[in-house]
Amino acid sequence: MRGRLLELPNSQTFVKAIGRPIAASLLLCAALGAMAPSAHAGLFDDEEARKAIIEIRARLTEQQRSIDGLGKQASDLSGKIDKSIEPAMRSQLDLQNQIEAMRQEIAKLRGQLEVQTNELAQTQKRQRDVYADLDTRLKKYEPSQVQVDGKTVAVDQNEKRTYEAALAQFRAGDFKTAQAGFQTFIAQFPDSAFTPSAIFWMGSAQFALKDYKNTITTNQLFLGKYSDHPRAPDALLNVAYAQIETGDRRTARKTLETVVEKYADTPAAQTAKERMTSLR
Repeated sequence: MRGRLLELPNSQTFVKAIGRPIAASLLLCAALGAMAPSAHAGLFDDEEARKAIIEIRARLTEQQRSIDGLGKQASDLSGKIDKSIEPAMRSQLDLQNQIEAMRQEIAKLRGQLEVQTNELAQTQKRQRDVYADLDTRLKKYEPSQVQVDGKTVAVDQNEKRTYEAALAQFRAGDFKTAQAGFQTFIAQFPDSAFTPSAIFWMGSAQFALKDYKNTITTNQLFLGKYSDHPRAPDALLNVAYAQIETGDRRTARKTLETVVEKYADTPAAQTAKERMTSLR
């Protein structure tokens, strides 16, 4: 053969390019030509070899075009897939970012809700404590139902405390303080249900202090306003005792007779009878 008959490409590339059947034929021919150049010269002349080479080259060119076309189609298809996938991936990524942002916002809101719930609970507790304290303090001033001289009446807490404080001083034997306390009470609460008793006990404190003149005056004031009061017999008996202490025994006897006549069925009347006996 003259010159270079055929330049074969890399074997793998060559097989992929022209196909396995053609590649096998060419490789066989090349092997035979290498082994028996004289026989090959007998089979093919130069003209036939050129035709064979031209034909093979034409087939190779056609195969290469097909390969190039398929490659272009594959590239175009890949580009289209990339173009179609890329927006979807970007959209999915954006969606994931939005979801994550929403999760963070929800976590933040939950934290704020927990703080606000705790603050609300603390505020409600403080309000309950304030209301409880206010209610306790108001109850100190709210009228309460008490028994006064056999009657159930509503009295202010302050007037009750003032009266009971003065009475406690009287029972403790501190008659001067008790007298002042009853005077204060009568001035502050002239219409109280405790006022009649306050006047009576003030007269008793004055008698204990040997202030007989004021004892007579105070008990007469009591009798003038509360003649039907349960303590009226004792108030009149106190007047008689004060008159005796002042030396006015004649007037005292008349007062004792009035106690017996007006309040005959009372312990004061019995005491008056006994006292009249001692005045004879």
